[in-house]
Amino acid sequence: MTSWKHREIQCTIVPTIAGVVDANFICAVHALIDFIYQAQSPTFTPLSIAAMDASLQEFHRFKGLITLAEACRGASGLIDHFQIPKLELLTSFSRAIPNLGDIIQYTADVSECMLITHCKTPFEHTSHQRTTFTQQIIHFLDQEDTARQFDLYSFLCSTNSSLNNLILNEFDEVVDMDPAFAWITCVTPEDLSCFKGPQPVCNHFLKGLLSDDSVAAFHITVSSDLADKTPTFLTQHYVLPDFSQQLCSFIECVDRVGSHFQNHLLRVWFKFCLQLHSSLHPLLMMPSQQVQAYPPSDTHRLGNCDVVLLRTQSGDNIIAQVWMIFGLSMRGTRLPPALAQPFIYVQP
Repeated sequence: MTSWKHREIQCTIVPTIAGVVDANFICAVHALIDFIYQAQSPTFTPLSIAAMDASLQEFHRFKGLITLAEACRGASGLIDHFQIPKLELLTSFSRAIPNLGDIIQYTADVSECMLITHCKTPFEHTSHQRTTFTQQIIHFLDQEDTARQFDLYSFLCSTNSSLNNLILNEFDEVVDMDPAFAWITCVTPEDLSCFKGPQPVCNHFLKGLLSDDSVAAFHITVSSDLADKTPTFLTQHYVLPDFSQQLCSFIECVDRVGSHFQNHLLRVWFKFCLQLHSSLHPLLMMPSQQVQAYPPSDTHRLGNCDVVLLRTQSGDNIIAQVWMIFGLSMRGTRLPPALAQPFIYVQP
């Protein structure tokens, strides 16, 4: 199992088991996930280290429910204890961080990726001689590194540029692209095509739909995936028995009782983009994430709908599933401002 699959499981395991297992079982898993995320923070304070340690203590307080449910398993089968070396290692994090720095600097993701790109893949293009393979890869890496250094050196010499640049206060403005790529753009934009860099982060806060507190931006395409559909059709197509009734109640609250917009045609999108600011650096804009809400089909019998974390008007956080992204059709009577925007239909 790759690290990407581990990360996907981390994002979905808590809402997946909610309502299926005991509440204390969920508390144990939730606490462990919280610890994992807190341990990957790029910066630490005494309070954040204490919060990370508290999450681990909460896991140990409820971990007995996991063994009772026989959910602790290894390669050889059921495990009835938690005497696991990797789990014991977690207790040293709060002591190691003040002395050695961030734990994330010791991640194995980079080395595992390089094992594929610099060992396994090149091996397929060599003579397949195990005795000389190590020497071949070392020679290959040495040539590759020399070529990259020469490329950078010739570039700096041709533009009379220097690596000694003044460091700007990068957090005085929103950072929306890779720093190295931005540096080349400023120094010699005409040679930008010679270098490859990550795509700039699209700023949906400029033209997208903003949340009431302006901490989130939403973006949908101009053209919808379904157009001019009746609420009854969508109720059957998405297998949502309460959709038509909930829509009528919402329109009455926004417009008026007996509003003629209750039977208005609808347009539907299968996905939208959600963008947030960094929690650690509020001025740093994060890449947008795609939220899907596909209807039931032959491939996905129950639909393909993502789970999101929502904050209610009372300030509570709830986990909900996005079942539909829709809006009233722009054809016909001019829509009031409250009904002229897209909506999402969610269920906890």
